[in-house]
Amino acid sequence: MRTSKVKNILFLSIEDLNDWIEPLGGHPDTITPNLTRLAARAQVFQNAYAEAPACSPSRTSTLFGRHPWSTGVYANNHKWHDFFEPGARKSLIGRFRDAGFDTHGAGKVFHVAPKHFDHSDWTSYNDIQIEGFEPISKTRKSGKVGIYTDFGPLEEGYLQYDDHNTDWLVERLQPKATGQFWALGLYRPHLPFLVQQKYFDRFPAVITDPPGLGLNRFDPANTSLHDPLPESGKMIANDSAMLRRILGRNDEYKDLLKAYLASINYADELLGKVLDRMDACDLWEDTLVVLWSDHGWQLGEKLAFRKFTLWERALRVPLMFAGAGIEAGQVHEPVSLCDIAPTLFARAGLPLPEQFEGQDLSPVMDHTRAEMRGSAVAVWGREFKTDSPKLAMSARSRSHRYILYWDGGEELYDHRSDPFEHVNLLADPTAAKDPELAAIREAHQLMLPEDFAIPVSQTAHRE
Repeated sequence: MRTSKVKNILFLSIEDLNDWIEPLGGHPDTITPNLTRLAARAQVFQNAYAEAPACSPSRTSTLFGRHPWSTGVYANNHKWHDFFEPGARKSLIGRFRDAGFDTHGAGKVFHVAPKHFDHSDWTSYNDIQIEGFEPISKTRKSGKVGIYTDFGPLEEGYLQYDDHNTDWLVERLQPKATGQFWALGLYRPHLPFLVQQKYFDRFPAVITDPPGLGLNRFDPANTSLHDPLPESGKMIANDSAMLRRILGRNDEYKDLLKAYLASINYADELLGKVLDRMDACDLWEDTLVVLWSDHGWQLGEKLAFRKFTLWERALRVPLMFAGAGIEAGQVHEPVSLCDIAPTLFARAGLPLPEQFEGQDLSPVMDHTRAEMRGSAVAVWGREFKTDSPKLAMSARSRSHRYILYWDGGEELYDHRSDPFEHVNLLADPTAAKDPELAAIREAHQLMLPEDFAIPVSQTAHRE
């Protein structure tokens, strides 16, 4: 039985949205009035992180409340149904339905094709396909990048997958609703960065470089940015080398930046439709709203692109709670997306399933406790199509990020003085002998799961 003010849940995800939004400091050219509008009434987590920099493992962690190192769902070729039995309603959505909620979904919520949806989770779902487009950019037309790696303007008035899903979901928000779980997964700013021309027109002719780019410019041939990295870190950065070279060759780097920002603005405008409907239906007092993204996105920092790294830009995400029982404010405690599920259940007055491994974030939102776990851990690596992938782990505290790679390579960044992670404090092998630095390194190693604490080689594992 629900004992809190929460009568409904509104579950909003925005795919591949990094911290380039106004409430998180963002890119200086970003335009996100509706994210700012939501933040004004929300608890905004300034240091929220994905548990893996890829869609499938991150969404599995979020929707099932289990760490990737518990499930073995590490990469996009691993799916939630490899670990959880379809039809068992083990996701937070299925569990809310079992608790008596009507569940309605649209867009990208789970990272699987519609044929693999757990339809028993949903009372109703807007089952439509994502559309395809003819190539627009020179980079895409080169034939040397994937079919989704494209960017540019679409003709005015073109309605996309996200438009249809937003309209469908908005219609289901009704006055005096109770016992409703609404989920909307916006696909943009996922590649391809294709949106109507009007979204491009809102930005300056020349976009400002990312704040953390380094070298004060994008130079795909200057790999000196990789000098402080261990060999394993360089391998991760170079996994997107083809894209950076093609962008440089075609002089389309700034075009990519503008297209990403335009896609964020498009998603923000659709969010505005949802917020308008919340206002019109007077649902705020009874509805708990959570907005999140599954991971960040790199746009040239360390010469890396897309997600698929353990650095700040690929892991830091927007996370906001608003509505029923929430007072506006900011939380600087590092938290993980795995914490969403237990928080929703606690706020709704429901018992927490033993399945959930995250923490309830209510104490920091309600100011009954200033600190909690104190870290956010993430996993990534290479060779995920083998039975023994090479795994790396990252631990983010309030002050530092530490990375331990499969070959023993390490990185340590002090976010108090180096928020864009330019200076690897462990680049010099003798640095770890400094007592203060050694203590910080050891403290962050202890934040990693026990199976990953210091071994040079690791293998994937499942329960």
